[in-house]
Amino acid sequence: MKPNFGFIRDNRGVATVEFVFSIFTFVIMLFFVAEIARISYISAVLDLAVSEAAKEAKNAPDYETKYEDRFRSRFKHGGAIWSFLTYNNAVSMKIFYSNSIPDMFETGGVENLTKDSALARYWINYNYKPMFFPFPRSYASNLLTREVIFVQEYERSQFMD
Repeated sequence: MKPNFGFIRDNRGVATVEFVFSIFTFVIMLFFVAEIARISYISAVLDLAVSEAAKEAKNAPDYETKYEDRFRSRFKHGGAIWSFLTYNNAVSMKIFYSNSIPDMFETGGVENLTKDSALARYWINYNYKPMFFPFPRSYASNLLTREVIFVQEYERSQFMD
């Protein structure tokens, strides 16, 4: 008795199977594009926020409010959809101080040394966690680190000497 392999040539249901494969691929691509857009948005907001927050912090005298406190308070506002697309406490920030440009290049600055430090390096890192699509954390975390170096306005006399 010969086995009946007629089901192999049967075309019923082919459209359903092709649709399932196509929609699955489409949804995967959609989530990938959404994750790339999310990373791009976070990157753009970090660029703007670090420059604006550092600019405001550097222009204030340290005796009124500490540079780091002003920097942190100014950074909290990240845009209209920042809270939707990011996680709480995902941003870590530090300020490194130095007296001279060569010292800043050699050591990168020292934390918690605000008085008589003319240069400050404002550093921010966003600890990336995927939301829509599994994306390599190490790659995205390197993309989402920002730093700027400013001359502190009320300490610049130290820099000019």
